[in-house]
Amino acid sequence: MSLGRLTIRGFRNLEPLELAPGPGVNWLFGPNGAGKTSVLEAIFLLARGRSFRSARTTSVIQRNAQSLTVMAQRADIDHRLGVERDPDGWRGRIDGRDCQRISEFAALLPLVLIEPGSHALLDGGPERRRQFLDWQLFHVEHEYLTGWQRHARLLRQRNAALKAEASNAVLDALEPEYLKSAERINSARASLVEVLAAEVSAVQETLAFRLPGRIGLRYRPGHPADIELADVVREQRGRDRERGFSRHGPHRAELVLSCGEQPAAELSRGQQKLVAIVLLLSQFQRVERGQELAPLLLIDDPVSELDGPHLDALMAWLVERPVQSWITATRGSPIPAQMFHVEQGAVTPMV
Repeated sequence: MSLGRLTIRGFRNLEPLELAPGPGVNWLFGPNGAGKTSVLEAIFLLARGRSFRSARTTSVIQRNAQSLTVMAQRADIDHRLGVERDPDGWRGRIDGRDCQRISEFAALLPLVLIEPGSHALLDGGPERRRQFLDWQLFHVEHEYLTGWQRHARLLRQRNAALKAEASNAVLDALEPEYLKSAERINSARASLVEVLAAEVSAVQETLAFRLPGRIGLRYRPGHPADIELADVVREQRGRDRERGFSRHGPHRAELVLSCGEQPAAELSRGQQKLVAIVLLLSQFQRVERGQELAPLLLIDDPVSELDGPHLDALMAWLVERPVQSWITATRGSPIPAQMFHVEQGAVTPMV
């Protein structure tokens, strides 16, 4: 997948811009603070409805601007997408029709982001790793989002019943569907981890990063693995009543990551960044195989984050793949690329 045109207005320090990116590597270079990462952030916001740099999406609206606008046209198929954001909310359009569902934008603009904070996939909370799995399933199993949303609704209903001290009869009526949806989520995630482990092994071998061992992945389903979830939920209902929420299920699941004999969270920060790159490129390849369509790849400042051999390995991986990527750096590209110079918010194509 690739973008044929990108338009950004009212976004951070960027001047209004309209870019015609190339189908391969698009390399944005310039001094720190020039606005390079803001271009990646705008693409991410269009696809995911939020910023990867700020929890407050309104903070990306340019000072003295009423709103921001990001629009893109896909080059491979004729889809036009656009979002406008102001302090009161956001409005989206896809192919000329109003659209308020972020999931539709995400389906049309799958992307993988590698940025300096990606190590949080290893040392952050388990929710981030669950999202890592769920994002892939959303893109390769078309019914997964519907099932995930159904389970989230049933979980909210059970939690509300527990908090309201509802009768056992009410919980007896709620729990069969809750358990059925939970098992589907756990089964899909566990199957993905098996497939993804092989992908991770292949990417790690290709990149040959200096790491203390093989990267390991194991799915823990949010309840003791040797006991059926239905039995756990039934036996622990009293404790759940005391706490006022459901303590077992896929919402408490964990993707356990390791490298050699070490838990991934105990690696050095530099090693964590390398493992995160392997995991995210494996995610990229898994979605590419599942969709037969490569996502966009956004990489923020790899030149500063990686030393020479590791940067060379990442660049070699990119050269071998005819996918559209957007990369930021303070200097020009070491590989063939469409280059854009960024200076004080102005983005200029280099001919």
